[in-house]
Amino acid sequence: MAEDDRGAMLRALADEDALQVFAQVVTATGTGLPQRSAGSISYHYVTAHGVSRQTGLAVSAVLGAGRRLTEAGLTIEGTDGTSWRTDFESLRCAADPEQGG
Repeated sequence: MAEDDRGAMLRALADEDALQVFAQVVTATGTGLPQRSAGSISYHYVTAHGVSRQTGLAVSAVLGAGRRLTEAGLTIEGTDGTSWRTDFESLRCAADPEQGG
């Protein structure tokens, strides 16, 4: 992972709305890694409306922050464009660039 990628993560988290949204995404989805249960695999996402209810931020602010977090590699956006899960692999690579390549 390049220094620019780690810098993008820090810049995204330096925005108060994005930091609140990221905290809620992590709270709701944990590592964002797949959950295995009864032979099936699923991913948990948190919606913009759910984040808005928990943080008090307007949905439009949550959507903007969610977009910035995804662009920075901190979250993975759901196919609907209005939900996210933690991108733990990107965080792991940022913490240990030797391991992440």
